[in-house]
Amino acid sequence: MKSVLERVLSARLVTDNIVVIDSVLPNKDAIGPRNSDALELSRQLPGFHYYTMYPMKPGVAAWFSHGYGMDENEFKKRLPAYEAKYPEVKGRVRWLSPRKKYHFKLAYTYFLAETYTMLPFLERNNIPFVFLLNPGGAFGIDNESSDNMLRALFASKNFRKVIVNQKLFKEYLLRKKLCRTQDIYYDFSGSVQFRPQDVVAKRYFEQDKSTFDLCFVAAKYSPRGKDKGYDLFIEAAKRLAKRYPDMRFHVVGGFGPDEIDVSDLRKKITFYGYISPDELPAFYAGMDVYVSPNRPFILYEGGSDGFPLSAGAMYCGVCGFDTDELKMNREFKNDEVVIIKPQVADIVQKARHFYEHTDELYKISRKGQKRAQYFYDIERHITERLQLFETIKET
Repeated sequence: MKSVLERVLSARLVTDNIVVIDSVLPNKDAIGPRNSDALELSRQLPGFHYYTMYPMKPGVAAWFSHGYGMDENEFKKRLPAYEAKYPEVKGRVRWLSPRKKYHFKLAYTYFLAETYTMLPFLERNNIPFVFLLNPGGAFGIDNESSDNMLRALFASKNFRKVIVNQKLFKEYLLRKKLCRTQDIYYDFSGSVQFRPQDVVAKRYFEQDKSTFDLCFVAAKYSPRGKDKGYDLFIEAAKRLAKRYPDMRFHVVGGFGPDEIDVSDLRKKITFYGYISPDELPAFYAGMDVYVSPNRPFILYEGGSDGFPLSAGAMYCGVCGFDTDELKMNREFKNDEVVIIKPQVADIVQKARHFYEHTDELYKISRKGQKRAQYFYDIERHITERLQLFETIKET
């Protein structure tokens, strides 16, 4: 029979297999790859659990001071609505407690900032970890603080592998001698929040609808949305609207009509706020062009968004207009995506060209859709991740 002390210690110890530790879920309005990853992991991996960070503060190498995580009361408040929306994860999402000890065979984390912030927790509990070095998340090209955070992670005895989804990032880690080649796993494939059955039949200009529709979809992180190029989109829209009365412009995300004066556009522009993942395929079905004139290095030193930001729209059959100032694109061909400069004149010129040559536009959108659905296949993406994790566990 166990003693009282043994029973107390046993209750404090939590053991698990492969887990995700993150700060986003539970959230009934969750969008993006981290949510789709959690859902697919729940489908493919028996006993999978997603752990929500308790509030943690970053170490001294960070150039930011804000922490990551969620307190227990907030977690309990959010969980029922999230499980009601996604019943497949019921019982799979748990809160990390600072009062417990954890023994995980492998933890998978996202973004530099969050992984660095939870490094003391990982080391204190002796948890092996793999992290995804996404664009953003405090990772910066030639950013000294970012490099120092990476060095701390790579030097940890618990570090096992870094996954990079942009080839430029792999080249950077090797060029700066931050990480060994064998510790880097390059995989451009990623997940969007859709599956092929979610895609809604496309409506074509002059065939199914009377307007040529361009959209801008982004969260707001800076005034006028300079990092995402919202200012460029609006100026281009004003010029195009004067010439083409049947062009319409659509803004989804964190921008409203008061961000930049749009009185010249009158009824030709529509603001939607944030749209849930369930509603996006129907929205994209009516769009002809997704304009993403993002600029690197705006939010912080060396910060970038990756390529292509139009992935979700392309998956649904919209032609992606993407900037690529850092030459990140190594996977999409010229007849699958349209590269634009972060300049109003270039956006206008390419929009005019494809408005006048819609057959060419729709050929690109169809090829881009096929390519995007291959790269952003959720089931394949998670299957390959799990194969990697099992290999790491065995070493």
